[in-house]
Amino acid sequence: MTTTILIDHPYQKSFNHQIKENLISHLITDKKDYQVIDLNADRFNPVMTENELAVYQAGKVLDPLIEKYMEILKDTQQLIIIFPVWWYATPASLKGFLDKILLNQFAFYDEGNGIQPLLKIDSAVVFSTSEQSTESLKERCNDSYRHQLITTLKDVGVKKVAWHHLDLIGTISSDERQEFLNRAYKNLK
Repeated sequence: MTTTILIDHPYQKSFNHQIKENLISHLITDKKDYQVIDLNADRFNPVMTENELAVYQAGKVLDPLIEKYMEILKDTQQLIIIFPVWWYATPASLKGFLDKILLNQFAFYDEGNGIQPLLKIDSAVVFSTSEQSTESLKERCNDSYRHQLITTLKDVGVKKVAWHHLDLIGTISSDERQEFLNRAYKNLK
């Protein structure tokens, strides 16, 4: 099984990157195949340009980095997505990734009769963090970021989606962070 870790956080010393490194360590120990898509390290441009939009419906791309990401997703059986919740949403790069990579005739097919998924990804496991409490996020944004991402992943063919969120990241103890890291790899199974 090929696992792809998709991370969207610009600060390499963030807890999000600790989650990524922790998961990689376990994957290596278990001799599992994995790939990493680091949107910030790759300098991924999330903005859809006019030229890109002109070829979007035909399922074509102009950026070689997008083609690389598409090839990675073709081989992915398990997708791990790691990001912070900022202003009640995913970071811009993750949203742009979804916009630019999940193309008609690649990730889905739509002939006007509704979306037909094309990706063959068995599962996605999402790890998110926030400064706000989970309760506050649910109250203030009605979990819209979760619903949007889960619906999008299922629409393109991800069979099962699990979500693990660590809230109050700026004020919790190092023991609480470590406990989250200790559970993270177990949550992949």
